[in-house]
Amino acid sequence: MGIDRRNAEPRHLCTCRIVAFGGSGESHPVGPPGAMRTSGAWSPDSKWVYVSAKKGEKFHIWRQRVPQGQPEQVTFGTTEENGVAMAPDGTSFITSVGTHDSTAYIHDDAGEHPISSQGEIGRTVAAGTRERIRKAGTAFSSDGKSLYCLIAKGEATGGELWVKRLDSGALERILPGYVMEEFSVSRDGKQIAFTTSDDKEHSGLWVAATDLRSSPRHIESSATEDQPSFLPDGDLLFRANEGGANFLYRMHPDGSNRRKVSPQHILDFMSLSPDGRWAVVQTPDSDKEYTYSLFALPVEGGPPVRICVNICLPTWDMRGEFMYMSFFVQSDPNTYALAIQPSTGLPELPASVISGVEDLKKLKSAVVIPHLVDTAYSQSLYTYTVQSTYRNLYRIPLQ
Repeated sequence: MGIDRRNAEPRHLCTCRIVAFGGSGESHPVGPPGAMRTSGAWSPDSKWVYVSAKKGEKFHIWRQRVPQGQPEQVTFGTTEENGVAMAPDGTSFITSVGTHDSTAYIHDDAGEHPISSQGEIGRTVAAGTRERIRKAGTAFSSDGKSLYCLIAKGEATGGELWVKRLDSGALERILPGYVMEEFSVSRDGKQIAFTTSDDKEHSGLWVAATDLRSSPRHIESSATEDQPSFLPDGDLLFRANEGGANFLYRMHPDGSNRRKVSPQHILDFMSLSPDGRWAVVQTPDSDKEYTYSLFALPVEGGPPVRICVNICLPTWDMRGEFMYMSFFVQSDPNTYALAIQPSTGLPELPASVISGVEDLKKLKSAVVIPHLVDTAYSQSLYTYTVQSTYRNLYRIPLQ
């Protein structure tokens, strides 16, 4: 038997399966369900398969008896273990053990400033091998005077919402006790829509008032719903899972008037233009030449526009003047800002599809920003995250 890794599960989880070489077609999943898996190894007696799996926020080593045993977690704790190589005698394995941290910065006319020392802030993305694409953990207010951010502590999935007043530097916590995975602030700053998951990892939408005069309200639904964004008129766009497929939906913030924006099946809802005209969504590439395509869907109806392919990350600044693009899977530390055409609400795109950083570099109109921008108010006011990872190889004995 061999280990087969396929990018076939919802939300781009890498599926590992044991596949028979004899041609019988028999196969069995390996590792914890709903987790991202990156590598695997057999025990010397071929009775166990060991995998690196990310269930929650960290990678740990899991094992599973062949052929139909249940996944068992082998390593625990605050460190991550990624990669696994079995010892010849089967009494231990070697893995890369380490930690990582991230620091989020504000770039403005005065330079670079850390947002906070309270905890980790910033975009959580592991494109191509990720649990899912998450929106940036920061968002500017519509007037550019405040920055909302999710601050995570420990191993919690998501974080609590805080707001930083850019004039005074004051940092205030909003909705204490509510751990969010993603959020959106209404244009008038009076409401917040956010996502949390229950014990069964079922994502649901909540809406809360920023003045805290009422308790947050859960929008009841039998479907898994997430990735909310406020439209200028106060409606919410969000992703909903329907019959095992994801679609873009729209509704009033009280949950009423729920309707599908487009019949097109999507993987992720990436970003929304400030004027509410376009929603960028990720879909499987129809011609199979590329893994993914990203389209701008017209919210009020009409033909979609292909923006780029593969794992590109397009988003608008709050002023609607530029679209910011980067390719997470490529070793380019820059973001490329493309001017928005007022007539279309989109940048002028080349005739050939944008498939990588080299295509962006060829665009004479692109403005290079020397950071991977998380969220922006303008070219001179944006946030970015610096990731640091520390790892060493360890031998882990088996009991």
